Amino acid sequence: MIILVGGCSGKKVEDETKPAARPDSSESSLAEEEKPGEGENRKASEMDLSELERIKIPETKEELAAQPGGILTNDIPFEEETNMWPKIGLGDYKEELLDKLGEVTGTVQDPETIFKAMQYYIGSSAFGRAIKELEDYKMDWYEPFLPEPEELESHKGQGDPGKVLILLDASSSMLLDIEGKQKMDVAKSAATRFANTIGGTHDVSLIVYGHAGTQNDEDKELSCTTIDEVYPLQPFDPKKFTEAVDGVEAKGWTPIANAIKKARENMSGSKQPVTLYIISDGAETCNGDPSAEAKAFADEDKRRAVNIIGFDVDTSGESSLKKVAAAGNGEYISAKTIEELNGSIEKKWVPSFLEVMSKSNELIKHWGQSYDSLTAVNSLKSHIYNAGVAEKNRYYSALNSIRGEGMITPEIYEEIKKLIEKKADLSLEISKDMQTKKHDELEADRQAVIHRVNEWSERMNKIRNSQK
Repeated sequence: MIILVGGCSGKKVEDETKPAARPDSSESSLAEEEKPGEGENRKASEMDLSELERIKIPETKEELAAQPGGILTNDIPFEEETNMWPKIGLGDYKEELLDKLGEVTGTVQDPETIFKAMQYYIGSSAFGRAIKELEDYKMDWYEPFLPEPEELESHKGQGDPGKVLILLDASSSMLLDIEGKQKMDVAKSAATRFANTIGGTHDVSLIVYGHAGTQNDEDKELSCTTIDEVYPLQPFDPKKFTEAVDGVEAKGWTPIANAIKKARENMSGSKQPVTLYIISDGAETCNGDPSAEAKAFADEDKRRAVNIIGFDVDTSGESSLKKVAAAGNGEYISAKTIEELNGSIEKKWVPSFLEVMSKSNELIKHWGQSYDSLTAVNSLKSHIYNAGVAEKNRYYSALNSIRGEGMITPEIYEEIKKLIEKKADLSLEISKDMQTKKHDELEADRQAVIHRVNEWSERMNKIRNSQK
């Protein structure tokens, strides 16, 4: 009797020192005989543990961004995961999670392995997107249009160019290449560049010719009589002018005479100076008389001129175009290369003192943008932090559940707590560090805009003063 009671008492004490097992879990030692199916179940657990060994607990921003979402939480919407008021608890996947963690804790009692299992099943899927969105955020700081005058030379003693009409050749020959680029594309770029410069202080217009029909004989009349003002005379608008230029296609014949006539008709009755800039790669092919038209244009006002930029023109065409420029009280400028074309139109107009000052004053728009950028960065930063809080809450819910089920000892509970807090601290530190760096980056970009405006203003004032 004494021996039997003592044996039972000893068995009872031994059982109380073990963590309580979940009803659906099984314990076995290597010395015990396996029951049917137990070998298969342990094999599944061993496979899970092998997968857990490969899991990386993030320690850097890059590792946190690369963390995949948990098996049970990967489908949580980003907006819900990064909300400042995360859901509490484990939701409808609690039972499944505890079953999985029961398999792990029934095999090992290592805090790091158990924490890896928690990350594997309920880790946040939002870190990668949240970090990338903050990294990619940019503010398009307002930057005023800053025209760039270069050499200050007058054409034929001409002073203020007044209204500026750009006549762009879009005949079929402009489809040919020069230095590996289509001449039409190069000419468009040059016209836009010039309009950007002169348009800061003068009204500009863009007239195109040769863009209708084809180079075939049956289309000659259509091509030679179609002259279109695609950008009406007005102050320069970068967006509208670019759209007008981009819509031009080289197609047909070369009606220079009709183009000059169109410009003269458009400016009929004007009491202001008017200057034509014709960008062409060849002479008249529509049987017109461009020299006569140029003379008629210039004769209406002594302050008018017809300047021609001959782009990659042959000897015969160059001779013809020089006569047109001379008849129009202007000059012929030869451009054999792309570089020469880009520098062919002499820039001699600088903004007034008030116009220069207005560029700096326009930067007041940065005030509103600064507030917007501050708000956006803070919001994006909070997404990283909130994802960390949501994940931390799930980890603690899981930890408290497995402790309540007796799956882990109090000592292991405390060790896992440390890992949870370390992971949460990492997301907080990363969010704050990225927030600071992004603010610094955006401010550096803004200061770069201010520097460009100030540098431009100083140069413009210096140029204007040198002409007094």
